[in-house]
Amino acid sequence: MQPGQPPQAPYGQPPQPGYGYPGPQPQPYGAPQGGPGGWPPPPPPAGGPAGSQAILLAVLAAVGAALVMTVLYAFIYSAMFDEETFEVTKIGYVSLAIGAAIAVGPAFLARRNMGLIGLAAGLALVATVLGELYGMAMILSEHTPTDWSATKIFFEEFGNLWDGWTEDNDPINYFFLLLAPVGAFSVGQAVARRTAA
Repeated sequence: MQPGQPPQAPYGQPPQPGYGYPGPQPQPYGAPQGGPGGWPPPPPPAGGPAGSQAILLAVLAAVGAALVMTVLYAFIYSAMFDEETFEVTKIGYVSLAIGAAIAVGPAFLARRNMGLIGLAAGLALVATVLGELYGMAMILSEHTPTDWSATKIFFEEFGNLWDGWTEDNDPINYFFLLLAPVGAFSVGQAVARRTAA
């Protein structure tokens, strides 16, 4: 070995620190770390596939709940029909409960997404209106001399149903209908506050 030369590693072994070879140097922050392209992959965006899937599930949950609540409210509406007075007793908190039930899915699946809560509020209002119309069709099918089913009356005589429903409604009934979107927004706000806390 000549003076000034670094000592050689034993034959067949890689150079080791301490034999005159410097050890591995730490890489500065941000330097290429290897892999495809030499850089680590960027973090996934916040609104990536997982966020899109949650929004889709929230929409499906709201639509499904609206369909169920429409049929359920129709049965409640027809059950509140009084054969003696030929009137339907309106219960305001039923609309409130319908709105809350429809908003539960979007509130928990896509938290603090007020656009979806607005969708749930709109669906809640539609569900209460259609529920009353279908409930009226059920009443007509049962208490009038006809062999038409409630479904046939609802779809084939929808215009007449609508005219009769609007004529029979009074301001308090419209107020009760507006409780459905109020219930939806209330659930959305409650879940958002709980999440923020």
